[in-house]
Amino acid sequence: MTPYGKWIFRSVIAAALATGVAAAHAGVCDAAFMHDGGAARFSGQGPMTLSADLAFSGVSRMGVGQCRARVQGTASFVYMGIPTGAQRLDYLMTVRGGQASFVRYDKAGEAPSRDGQFDLRMLGLFSYDKVRESQHLPGASYRVNIGSDSPVGRQPAITVHIGAKTVGAAREMDTPRGSQSCMPITYSRSTDPVKLSFNGLVLPIQGVRSTVTDWFCPKLDLVVRQDIAQDNARSSVTLTQLH
Repeated sequence: MTPYGKWIFRSVIAAALATGVAAAHAGVCDAAFMHDGGAARFSGQGPMTLSADLAFSGVSRMGVGQCRARVQGTASFVYMGIPTGAQRLDYLMTVRGGQASFVRYDKAGEAPSRDGQFDLRMLGLFSYDKVRESQHLPGASYRVNIGSDSPVGRQPAITVHIGAKTVGAAREMDTPRGSQSCMPITYSRSTDPVKLSFNGLVLPIQGVRSTVTDWFCPKLDLVVRQDIAQDNARSSVTLTQLH
């Protein structure tokens, strides 16, 4: 992979796994994977998807809605049908007071970086916690800092907009834990255009607009599938294993 490809890959992984702080719900501490030896595999299909194999260890609970765990594994990203390789992951995740923070495990004890933020539900790791049909949930905006590991140093942060969310009627879905009643939660997701520098060239990157549906299963406290519609392209990320 070229340095530019590696840089793009790291940027996407950082966005999806939140190397910073993101809003969370109490339900994540009760999610089906949140125990020592817990594991989850997400498989992507389509022109722009993220896949991940994640293992959870050192799980501890400090109170209601408060927990921490070591998250290890690998993740890979496909952009417009082109695989960009795999990235090893090793984070300490802490959920406290409705906020989740991630730091690289070898930097545990240091303050989490607040330069890049993203909604951890991109991978369906964080639950919605007690949603109901026809409910409307607020949107949000997050800034993803590409960081200083790009080929030419620090680049402008990318702003991601999450639109207001609407909860639809539940339906039965096949999951790694058998048939489950799951609710579609639909919203818009977009990024602002940005100009990035590379080898002396300024590259305009168009904004990306898509419609996303998270299929949330209350009994699992987990999103088991995410459908992404962008123009005429359709992609999905599906939970294929859960332990």
